[in-house]
Amino acid sequence: MTRSLHGRLSIGLSMAIVCMGLLAGLASFWLAFDEAQEYQDASLRQIAVLIPPDYWPSVGKPVATPLDVDPDARIVVQALTTSESPTAPLLRLTTHLSSGFHTVNVGGQNWRVFVRRVAPGKKLAVAQSTDVRSDAAFASALRTLLPLLLLVPLLIVFARYLVRRSLAPVHVLAQAADAQNAEYPEPLPASGVPEEIAPFLRAINRLLERVRLLMGQQRRFIADAAHELRTPLTALSLQAQNLERAESLAECKQRLLPLKSGLERSRHLLDQLLSLARQQAAVAAHQPVDLAAIARLVVEDLYPLAEQKNLDFGLELQGEVWVEGAEAALHSLIRNAVDNALRYSPENGEVTIRIRSDGEEGVVEVIDSGPGIPPEELHRVFDAFYRLPDSAEGGSGLGLTIARHIADQLGGRITLGARSGQQGLVFLYRQRLAPPP
Repeated sequence: MTRSLHGRLSIGLSMAIVCMGLLAGLASFWLAFDEAQEYQDASLRQIAVLIPPDYWPSVGKPVATPLDVDPDARIVVQALTTSESPTAPLLRLTTHLSSGFHTVNVGGQNWRVFVRRVAPGKKLAVAQSTDVRSDAAFASALRTLLPLLLLVPLLIVFARYLVRRSLAPVHVLAQAADAQNAEYPEPLPASGVPEEIAPFLRAINRLLERVRLLMGQQRRFIADAAHELRTPLTALSLQAQNLERAESLAECKQRLLPLKSGLERSRHLLDQLLSLARQQAAVAAHQPVDLAAIARLVVEDLYPLAEQKNLDFGLELQGEVWVEGAEAALHSLIRNAVDNALRYSPENGEVTIRIRSDGEEGVVEVIDSGPGIPPEELHRVFDAFYRLPDSAEGGSGLGLTIARHIADQLGGRITLGARSGQQGLVFLYRQRLAPPP
């Protein structure tokens, strides 16, 4: 499982603080060490300047002992002379050292020497062991690390506190989401939300709004479906009771006809409900589909219905027309459009299916000679279970709903319009062409 954002930020910031603390400590230590060395050089120079030349041994006279020896700091002050001395000086330094600082090795030990010259042959040397200098500089530089050693743990604790405090709105949003009513989700509160989380929160709220609308549609659909199923079932129950009271075989046959018609309508309604449910739940793989081949199958399926009403049922093709989609979904779309056209066309009317290409789009046209749809009702006919007022045909009101849902899934579009100069309706479906397999 991926580590939490809180843990990743805390560990990342802690590592960054430790690394930066180490780098800052090394830089501080080096600068303090170098500064301590410079301070010690300045001390040697100051000692040499503070001793007047009158106190130096005369040039040419032997020097038995050094002028000064500091046993703690191990600072040696002695005159440099070319004269031989019965007593050797503490440091055997060459008299040819020039003025300024030198690092020399005497008896296997390094010394830092400052030479002051006031006249030819008259020099003063102030020296200090480099080991002592390094120990003192190291101790001085080490003390500069103490504040960092104390601050780094405090910074780590403070960084973890800031991360926890900054992510607190996320926990508040999570609690608000958990407290949501599953049936009636509401947008999450946006007050006090960090700017970086606001786009994510807005996306969640848009999703919740879509879920709320879909759930509302589902509740309305279930209520409408229950109502639509209850009505024919009630009618079938009454017709069955009438059939029981029939006194003769002829009367029984006469009463059986409306029962069969009611069963057929109920079967058609259930088929439409199952088709709509399958289309809403299906996530089929898309592939090239020939609209002309599907139209032929639809004509074969629905030809008996056209024959019952003595309709002029025709199919006009302009060759193969390939689009990207699911074959079952496109078959359901065309079938529902043609089924509506056949049901609403009057006796001896006509229904024509045209499959053609128009530029980069494949086109399905279903033209009927029915009563058409008033312009003010065009925006409602795609609603589930909606039927035109005073409609003589007892359809389910789901055919165009299923067709619109399929069109949305496939990226196509449906338009409805009146026939030019004649009574009837034109169902038009357009979808982008696809290369043939």
